[in-house]
Amino acid sequence: MGMFSGLEGSLEKYIEGFFKETFGGGCVQPVEIAKRLAREMRDCRRVSINRIYVPNQYIVHLNPSDWEKIANFGKLLSSELQDYISQKAKEKKYTLTGQPSVSFNPDENLTAGMIRLESAFNGTTVLEEPAAQDRDIEHTQRFFPVKDSVRVDPQPRVYGVLEVDDGPEQGRVFSLKGVNILIGRREDCQIIFNDTSVSRRHARLELHRGRYTIQDLGSTNGTLVNGVRITSKVLEPGDVLTFGTTVCTFRAN
Repeated sequence: MGMFSGLEGSLEKYIEGFFKETFGGGCVQPVEIAKRLAREMRDCRRVSINRIYVPNQYIVHLNPSDWEKIANFGKLLSSELQDYISQKAKEKKYTLTGQPSVSFNPDENLTAGMIRLESAFNGTTVLEEPAAQDRDIEHTQRFFPVKDSVRVDPQPRVYGVLEVDDGPEQGRVFSLKGVNILIGRREDCQIIFNDTSVSRRHARLELHRGRYTIQDLGSTNGTLVNGVRITSKVLEPGDVLTFGTTVCTFRAN
C-alpha cells in the first residue's frame, strides 16, 4: 500500500505535515499532486453503458524549482502515485483503460507552486460522450503514448493563438497548443487572465477536426463572440472573443 492510499482523515494530515516539514510550506507538496490527480481522474471520466472510464496516463507539469525539490525520489513518487490512481479508481468503481502511468515535466511557463496536469486514455478507442449531468466537466482528450520515464518533454502542435486586444493582459499572445484549453483566473487554467471580471473557470476551448469550439462554463459575465453572448460556438479566424473586460482576437494556424 502506497503512502497516498488514504488521503482522507488523519493520514492525510500526517502526510501533509511530513512534506511541509521536509520541503517547506511554499513548494508543491506530493500529497497535493495526488489530490490533483484524483480530481483530474474525476473530471475526465467518460460514462459508458456499463462502465465509467478514466484516463490512465498523466503528465504532471511543475515549475523547475519545484521539480528539483522532488527529483531525487521522482521514480519512487511516480510509482506511489500510480498505486494511488489504481486504488482510487477501484474505490470509485472506475475502469482504467490501461496500466496507470505518472510522469513529470519541468515547465518554465509555470510559476513556483503551480501544478498543470495532462491526461490521456491509453489507445484511440472512441468512448461514449459523458452523461448530460457531466457536461460541465467534459474534457476532450489527447491520445499519445507516455514513456516509462520520470522526465517527459512533449512537443505539442500550435493550432492557433489568442491575441489580447484590450484588458489587463493587453498585448499578450497566447498559443493554443492543446485539444482542451481551460480559460479563467484559476492557476490551473491553461490561459490565465488576471482580470477580476473573468470567472475562475470561465470558458473552455475544444479542438475537433482541426477547429476550435469555445464553450462558456457558466461564467458570471458570460462569453461573447463578435459581441454576441454564447454558450458554445465554433470559431472562425478573426473572431473577437470577450471574457469580462478582456477582449481577444482568435487567429488559426
